[in-house]
Amino acid sequence: MVVRVGGLAMAAQPEPDDQEAPDAAEGRPSKAPRARRKPAGYPVPDDELRAPPPPPSGNLYLYHAFRGEALKVNIYNSDGSYDIDALRAASHLLRCPRTDAERDMEPRLLVILSHVYDHFGKRRIEVTSGYRNQRRTSSYHFRGSATDILVAAVKPTRLRAFVETLDSGGMGIGLYPRAGFVHVDVRPPPSYRWIDNNPVDHSDPDRRPPRGWMTDTFCKNGSKSFSLSITML
Repeated sequence: MVVRVGGLAMAAQPEPDDQEAPDAAEGRPSKAPRARRKPAGYPVPDDELRAPPPPPSGNLYLYHAFRGEALKVNIYNSDGSYDIDALRAASHLLRCPRTDAERDMEPRLLVILSHVYDHFGKRRIEVTSGYRNQRRTSSYHFRGSATDILVAAVKPTRLRAFVETLDSGGMGIGLYPRAGFVHVDVRPPPSYRWIDNNPVDHSDPDRRPPRGWMTDTFCKNGSKSFSLSITML
């Protein structure tokens, strides 16, 4: 049995389903526009969506690029239902690297990752970002329904092209050529596409942990958890 260990459970309510919602949508005063802007994407017309693919094997081989942790698991039970322990193990691997907080990842996202694993010869999927415990709560990373991934020896354009064949509606797919990864998320329709040629800005204030998260963790979990939070920054 897989047991979930570690992680700082922090409850959060999702904001409106706009991944790049402005600060005002999060109840904060609007800021001056930044010089670095994400390029506009476009909704996918219904006639470009695909028929739902058959279920994948359920096998996953995930590697977190920043944690150096790996996981091999099958997300299905023998009767085709989800293996809850396997889902929890995947959510733990995909926890926030800055705060160690974790959130249940959307099972539909893990199904997509299993398709990727099956298609590309059972090569491990390297994850550069899964769940992010961050200030911009409109992000699908914050909601536990997005990952940034790459597969060794597979060009990001080829990876994106395959993921697009899985889109029967309700997916976000972004290509990041300079960073070398593909963003994949599940969302309410319509599906969305974009290309971002900017380098990843890890200092973006919206990606920082919520204000006061260390204080809240100390009050709820004691000094041991507080010390862990510091070491994870």
